[in-house]
Amino acid sequence: NSTPPPQPSPAGGEGEVRTKMKAFLVSYGGGHVAALVPVAKKLEASGHEVVFLALTTAKQYLDKQKISSIGFRDLLFLADKNALEIGEKLAADLQAGSAVTHEESVAYLGMSFSDLVAEKGEAEAEKLYAAQKRQAFLPVRTFRKALEHYKPDVVVSTNSPRAERAAIMAAAQLKIPAVCVVDLFALQERQWIGAKGFADCVCVLNAAVKEMFLNCGRGEEEVVVTGNPAFDVLLTDSAYENGQEMRAGRVWNDGKINILFASQPEPERHPFNDKIGNPSLPDDIENVLRSFVGSSDKYRLIVRYHPSQNIVFKEGKNTQFSPTSDEISAVLHAVDMVITITSTVAVEASIIGKPVITIDKSIFTED
Repeated sequence: NSTPPPQPSPAGGEGEVRTKMKAFLVSYGGGHVAALVPVAKKLEASGHEVVFLALTTAKQYLDKQKISSIGFRDLLFLADKNALEIGEKLAADLQAGSAVTHEESVAYLGMSFSDLVAEKGEAEAEKLYAAQKRQAFLPVRTFRKALEHYKPDVVVSTNSPRAERAAIMAAAQLKIPAVCVVDLFALQERQWIGAKGFADCVCVLNAAVKEMFLNCGRGEEEVVVTGNPAFDVLLTDSAYENGQEMRAGRVWNDGKINILFASQPEPERHPFNDKIGNPSLPDDIENVLRSFVGSSDKYRLIVRYHPSQNIVFKEGKNTQFSPTSDEISAVLHAVDMVITITSTVAVEASIIGKPVITIDKSIFTED
């Protein structure tokens, strides 16, 4: 419901009621933040206040949607004195050209590592970070400070394993109601989202995901099938029309079969288990596809890189580029088929009836 039940106003008199709510939203980029944008817009349209903490590439997405946001660098006033120094040291190892600003990376790394030291001690924290890098982080302490500062009535977060998970854990410590929005299937995330007490409400994609959480021990009233609002735009007339306009404007309507390769990074190791990945997998697939379309004028390859991939597109025969500034809903309506590894783009393409091929060689394939 867009309007919460009246609550006693902490700042008002005994007879006053409070009808304006403050929501603290947390998400990182990709399909995660897209799932929360309609929530933020609905809350703001209903007169409620929204504080949106945008992680990684989420800020770029929110800026396009004209939704204001904050980042870890806006929380530095809550940080330990040496957090910036620590962050600068850790950020020195990052690859140049990231879509995330240097200042944001420094703040996130410094505050998260400080939390790890506070929990584990300096020696153990350094050992964990050396082995797991950012996967060792769970900055509950930082989120507790942030929630104590902003004093929200509800925390709404997506389902990633570090900052979003920490936000909901901090909310529980402070007895703030929390909602976890699960954008897809959560086959790994159920390890913690399936636990009793993790978020007051879990919003899921479909009945099968709900059944999975019920089998984990969650109560019937705790798991709600909402779908994913990020997918709603796909079936609108405007998305189809924008796709046809893109197809004509880029001369993708010349009879060739347009193959979209939705690339994405493949990490060196799985964040939740001991599987070892092949970081060159996306490049290997792209090279095979380039060779294929280069040998036949019946096909065209359209390459779209993930926002976190720092790759400079190279021209090639029958090969074109779709930047991340292209609306994915329009791109999908403009092409004939999609090839990907484990990107959400595969789900989106399937929803509108496009043929999809997944290359099942990723450490995330089973997920």
